[in-house]
Amino acid sequence: MKHSIGRNILLSVLVVLTVCSLFTLTDQGRKFIGTNYFDSDDFSWQLAEFETSIVPVVLAVPDKEEVKKKITVTLEEIEEYRYRYGDLQSQLVSIRNQYEGNTATSETGETTTETATVTEQVSIAERDKKIEDITKNFSDDSYVEKKIRAEKEAQVDAYYKSIEHAKNDLLSQKEDFVYDLVNVETKEHYSNGETSSKNVFKKEYSGRYGYLKERTVYQNVDNSSLVTDIMGNPFARFEGTIAIPESSILSGHRANEYKYFITSQRKFYGILVVGILAAIAFTLLWRKNSETFRHGSWEEKFRKLPIDVKLVSFLLSILLVVTTTRFLVGFVIYSDYDMQVYTFIFAVIFTALTLYQWKWLRTGLGTIDWKGSLVYSWIKSLEGFFLKRTIGVQTLIMLIVIFFWGFGTLLTLIQPIALIVWIPATVLIGIPVLVFLLSRMSYLNRIIMKTEEMARGVIGNEIEVRGKSPIAEHAASLNGLRDRIKSSHSEQAKSERLKTELITNVSHDLRTPLTSIITYTDLLKNPSITDEERSSYIAILDKKSMRLKTLIEDLFEVSKMATGNIELDKRKVDLTQLLQQAIAEHQEDIDKSGLDYRVAIGTKPIMSFVDGQKWWRVLDNLIINTLKYALPNTRVYINLDQINGEAVFVIKNIAKYELGNDVNELAERFKRTDTSRHTEGSGLGLAIAQSIVDLHGGSLRMEVDGDLFKVTVKIAVIV
Repeated sequence: MKHSIGRNILLSVLVVLTVCSLFTLTDQGRKFIGTNYFDSDDFSWQLAEFETSIVPVVLAVPDKEEVKKKITVTLEEIEEYRYRYGDLQSQLVSIRNQYEGNTATSETGETTTETATVTEQVSIAERDKKIEDITKNFSDDSYVEKKIRAEKEAQVDAYYKSIEHAKNDLLSQKEDFVYDLVNVETKEHYSNGETSSKNVFKKEYSGRYGYLKERTVYQNVDNSSLVTDIMGNPFARFEGTIAIPESSILSGHRANEYKYFITSQRKFYGILVVGILAAIAFTLLWRKNSETFRHGSWEEKFRKLPIDVKLVSFLLSILLVVTTTRFLVGFVIYSDYDMQVYTFIFAVIFTALTLYQWKWLRTGLGTIDWKGSLVYSWIKSLEGFFLKRTIGVQTLIMLIVIFFWGFGTLLTLIQPIALIVWIPATVLIGIPVLVFLLSRMSYLNRIIMKTEEMARGVIGNEIEVRGKSPIAEHAASLNGLRDRIKSSHSEQAKSERLKTELITNVSHDLRTPLTSIITYTDLLKNPSITDEERSSYIAILDKKSMRLKTLIEDLFEVSKMATGNIELDKRKVDLTQLLQQAIAEHQEDIDKSGLDYRVAIGTKPIMSFVDGQKWWRVLDNLIINTLKYALPNTRVYINLDQINGEAVFVIKNIAKYELGNDVNELAERFKRTDTSRHTEGSGLGLAIAQSIVDLHGGSLRMEVDGDLFKVTVKIAVIV
């Protein structure tokens, strides 16, 4: 046991290492395979940032004075400035209201100088100055234009101040970037070091390889949009070289980044090698040790779960394996050793669970019972919700009403004002729905109690049917079932009687020839009998043997038909010709019977899809039945016709013996009238005929009217 657990843990560890290697390959492969530090995303982002920033903050900074000269002020800007805080009247009122508490005014609005303090005089001066400024805004466009221009110039100054800070940051953070560039348009040359020395990185810019083309307005500072509007968003193109000297990766922040990349790349390849070795080891060990992932008691419990629960559990464990191994990849790359240990342990546990379930699922795949799943049972249970649409709709409405009633009750505890709506809703909707629901449940409970009584065999009285609801319809259906149960009881009593008769008749009909066979066999043992007597006894034995054989064969045949254990060889058959052959087969017996057969068949073919041999047996049994049980010197009528797409065969005769009132008993096995028990028939002729017709999907109906016995057989014809 300990050895198997150890092997299982080892296999789980190998799977974790393999999956971890795969995720490392997919997540980090583009970053490390066939690349170096200068192909990495981090360096590419730094280079792109340097290219984007060097032009607008160092190489092609627009002249500030030129930018200010290009400042323009439009009429729309003037109007916007004037009405920024409302129209003239509203702005004046606002200013007066601001200074109302700081000045003492007479009723005429003039300042009362006798009581004014120095502070009040200053406030009055400020107020009057602002009023004058606002009034002038609405009267002089050039006055407003100067103010707007001054605002824009201040924003331009702020932009250039930000540019200076950005330049200092760029040159300090990207100090190892060396450039030697020439402006393509102005031919101005810019350089901050020697680019022809030994470099670890170098990028050329030219018409062939592509110019260094960037905006001259730096977009990453405030007020850049204003300068862009003024300058028209111009671009500058440069050719030359940007490089990084070899010394930069030996010391400084670049050296740390370079070493970190190399270390991560080595980890990447190391993980791939470990993953490949783990995959090979797992493949070899799994073939020999996969059976260790079998646990009798747990596997038995797992197999008893529904199939969808098994699949969800299996997929969930796979998801946990994927999640933990993905985390493990990140922890390995970022060297978080504490998290590596815990995550690795969880990954091994989830992998072991997955392997166990995989083994258990594979074993039971051949016997999946989808109908035993939870989803299937839920769907089947919901299918019946709207079988009776009225019940489904009423139930939904009541659930909705009860839900909102409960929600409203909770709402009144939080907001008592909701009582205004809750009380009328409770009186008019909630209570009536509750009473309706309780009355229906009460009625349903009575029906359930009545059903339980019927299940115990207590018939009792009929269930009261109230209204026309589905529950009332169910009550009516139960009443119908009650009537059928009562009828079934009588049928059961009849069946018991017929069973007793069957046993009696079978015993009698089999014992009679068997007794004769035993008797004459004993007589043959007497050596003193004459040859004439011996021949007579043998003839009797032959006759009784054939009689016994016929009885047994008929019994087996009718049993096979009753159980459906018989195959039909259906073909296209002419029923007219088949009936003619059946009558011709018994013509000699008909001539000796003293019966007058009146046959109305016709010559027109009536085609049907039947088993010819079995259908001939139906006709043969019915004809033999008339020969045995028809009253001598009477007429027998045989008719065959095609009516409404069916072949209709009718045979009728006057019975030799009294038939009784229940015509259905005539088709019972071994059923013969008491007065006819001495005949040679097996008592199975009509039962066999009935079974054959039923197997063909046809119908055989017997009618008795006094001593008149009539059989009608119908089957579909081929048009």
